Amino acid sequence: MLKKLRGKGFHISSSAKRHLSAVLGAVLLLTTCCNFTYATQNVVTISDAGRTPVQIKTVDTNVGRILSKQGIVLHEGDELNYELSDTIHNDAVIKIYRAMDVDVTLMGETKEYRTTQTTVGGVLKELGVTVNEGDVVTPSLETVLQEGTTIHVVLYDRHEVTVQEEQEYSVVEIENYGLAPGERKVIHPGQKGIIEYVYDIQYENGVEVSRELIRERKLSDPLDEVVEYCPESVWELGVVPAVRPTNYKRVETFQATAYDASPMDNGIWAGKTSTGMPLVYGVIAVDPRVIPYGTKMYIESVDGKYKYGYAIAGDCGGAIKGKKVDLFFPSRSTCYQFGRRPVNIYFLD
Repeated sequence: MLKKLRGKGFHISSSAKRHLSAVLGAVLLLTTCCNFTYATQNVVTISDAGRTPVQIKTVDTNVGRILSKQGIVLHEGDELNYELSDTIHNDAVIKIYRAMDVDVTLMGETKEYRTTQTTVGGVLKELGVTVNEGDVVTPSLETVLQEGTTIHVVLYDRHEVTVQEEQEYSVVEIENYGLAPGERKVIHPGQKGIIEYVYDIQYENGVEVSRELIRERKLSDPLDEVVEYCPESVWELGVVPAVRPTNYKRVETFQATAYDASPMDNGIWAGKTSTGMPLVYGVIAVDPRVIPYGTKMYIESVDGKYKYGYAIAGDCGGAIKGKKVDLFFPSRSTCYQFGRRPVNIYFLD
């Protein structure tokens, strides 16, 4: 028979052609269905902020597209366990962590935070706040957060603090008439003493609330300074001595201003004093109820940087009341230079 068929053409009838076409179509449809059936086998679980997880079947593998088709909207601060651009496969679990606003009062200051944490403790850990025994957190660390939860944190701390304080030394003055009038000479420099104190200090939110002295220890005793001096022999109005006089009776602090002889400062009394005393350098205006007229003084600034010198109470002024004095200067520019400053007045009478 093979021989008989050799050399003869292969012929298919019309009916056979139709049957073959139907078979090929069925095979193609079956293949397409099989491919489609395989593509829909990606099962994805979506867990949205603690809600009951939902399983879906999808042909999509892009995270962002899957969520979008499910109508899931992400808001500012929300987080995923994937990037939106990630590709996932069968049995993947997409976890959504929803952000919420909470208020945290810490170190006395209240701020609003947006967080995906679920408990009070999680928020504080995220903020880098370490809570130790004795600290107070309201509500408790285990409390589950809700939108708008307010967290109050009071941090307590205590430390032993060591402080060293100086003790002032005394000045022993010895008269020596072998020195020039007003001259002073330091024979033995003084030295401050040092005492060490140890305190137990308690802090609340970084602010000291209590301090208890635990112990103290003297590290060194102060050493007296010994000074030899020669008293001033002559008081002379307007003179600025080389050193402060030592033969004063008392010293008090006053607020000092400056004035000159111009009408700008004195009006119709320009160039005159209330006592008739010549208006020269060293004459000062006082409240005579505080400093009687004729009182002799030595005046210098409290910081010792400006020395007015020897002065006498010989004038008054409407604004000079109480512990105020007005120092006379011969020029307006010097008045401006002096301005207003506290002075020490050494009363010599």
